[in-house]
Amino acid sequence: MNLVGTWNLEVATPFGKHPATLVFEGAGGALNGHLSSRLGDAQLGDLSVSDDSFNAAVSLEFQGKPYDANIAGRVEGDQLDGTIKVKLAIAPTIKYTGTRAA
Repeated sequence: MNLVGTWNLEVATPFGKHPATLVFEGAGGALNGHLSSRLGDAQLGDLSVSDDSFNAAVSLEFQGKPYDANIAGRVEGDQLDGTIKVKLAIAPTIKYTGTRAA
């Protein structure tokens, strides 16, 4: 699986669908990533990859408050789908889909 590159996402939130961008960069055998959305930019932390999937931590800000979340995804060719789960008991799991940018 090759995650490196830019992925254009459509995030299905309780407030409607929103675009986002997920970028993975590889250098020297290390993989880094960041998420850009209407909530701003955030670096991915604790990024792990196995087979055709990834898992990472991300911290986002919403209405002036920081929220920690987990982002997970599965790659099939140039398609990506997954979930974002904010670490709050009342927060629903948010689903997203994406395609590799040309």
